[in-house]
Amino acid sequence: MGGFADRENNRKQKSVVASMISDTPQEQTAGRGRPKEERETKKRISLAVLPSLYKDIGKIAYVERRSISEVISECIEKYIADNESKLKEYEKIKRD
Repeated sequence: MGGFADRENNRKQKSVVASMISDTPQEQTAGRGRPKEERETKKRISLAVLPSLYKDIGKIAYVERRSISEVISECIEKYIADNESKLKEYEKIKRD
């Protein structure tokens, strides 16, 4: 009868799961999965908001059938558009 090491080696060689989680990384095959798209991905952040504001934003998003994230993103985009001159001023300051 073989020792523990022999039994463990036999188990590793025969196990499908063991081959998936082996210590040696396997080469990834090209063409598997969905191809990467060239688009900007969202950044996850944490914001502190008053509970009453969050509740009201949630209600508005519900009525518009949108996510809270979409509503907030739209507000931020509008804020940036309204303050375009400040962005230009920032770029000017940073160049100096």
